[in-house]
Amino acid sequence: MKGRIKNIYKRIIKYPVTIWMVASILTLVVLYPVLAAYNGTAIVKRVVSTQSSSTSVFSSNYMEVFSTNIAVKNLRTINEGDFICPVTVCNYDQLDPTSPAKGMIVYNFTAELVRYDSGTDTYVPVTTVQTKDNNVNKTFYVTKVIDDNQTIQTDTEHSINSTGSFSYTYLSETLEGDNPFRDTYNICFDATEVAKDVPDLFIKVTATPTAESSQQNNGISNLASIISISQGRTVETGWHGSLQETSTTDYDGYNMIIEGSGAGTIEIQWDNTRFTMNPVFVSQYGGTGGLLTDAEDISGQTGWKKRTLTVDSATGDNRYVVQFYKNDPGTTYTGNEYPSKYIKCVNYVQNDETTPTPSPEP
Repeated sequence: MKGRIKNIYKRIIKYPVTIWMVASILTLVVLYPVLAAYNGTAIVKRVVSTQSSSTSVFSSNYMEVFSTNIAVKNLRTINEGDFICPVTVCNYDQLDPTSPAKGMIVYNFTAELVRYDSGTDTYVPVTTVQTKDNNVNKTFYVTKVIDDNQTIQTDTEHSINSTGSFSYTYLSETLEGDNPFRDTYNICFDATEVAKDVPDLFIKVTATPTAESSQQNNGISNLASIISISQGRTVETGWHGSLQETSTTDYDGYNMIIEGSGAGTIEIQWDNTRFTMNPVFVSQYGGTGGLLTDAEDISGQTGWKKRTLTVDSATGDNRYVVQFYKNDPGTTYTGNEYPSKYIKCVNYVQNDETTPTPSPEP
């Protein structure tokens, strides 16, 4: 036994490099399946992390994640009178309502009347009551209309245009965890602002989660935006759609505003290789008996899809907002590559109520 050990020792001393190489190769052979499994898992994790845009479980239809610059949303309407804009606060990503926050989210929601200061290129709080020509106060208010998906009628209209009260804050609002929930706040603009081509007054909205909510749920950030309203083109009968965002700024998503009067159908078309229609909009208006048809390929336009939306202003719905999100967040759509090249609303067909009913065969 001792002789064998001495022989092995002599061979190690005589051929150290060869034996080291053999040992290294054997080690790699043994460890390869483990390393492959580990790397495979790591690659899957990276792919999931890259592909999953649902990293935010605190989102809104109009507000965006606020860091240094607040998003400005310039809305347009063909209607006259006061304008009410519904602003949502959700416990899920707008792209994926099936993955809500795990824990409860507690947040504060604020609506504030602001104006643009060209001298500082900022939006500053309004400090003077805004009045109409007849010295009556203009109408700017906020009210909560939906709480955890349930319509409520108990909240009052909180003015944000009165002495000392140019903003209003809802404190400690909650969104339960584990299920998709949405709160909705209506902000109202006075008709005099709606009639202007260039608005003078804006409403700044913010939603701020508590520190505890951020600790319990990943992907929670402050939300904010500055919203304005002005009157677009007026048509007696007809529907049209256009993107809310301009081509001078790049966004992660874009809002298609569809509005009009009368009844009929209108096509929403988009390059499906570049953009994805918000599945929340699809689930809300699609399905059996819904207003939105299934996606279809467009003949002669590779990669393009279309859905047909049934519209009827007589039902009270004269405005729709549908979001489109980039398939590749790194692609920029500004200048000549403006997003409206790839997202369109066309082919409005009005219902013909004058078509005579065929007479029965004799």
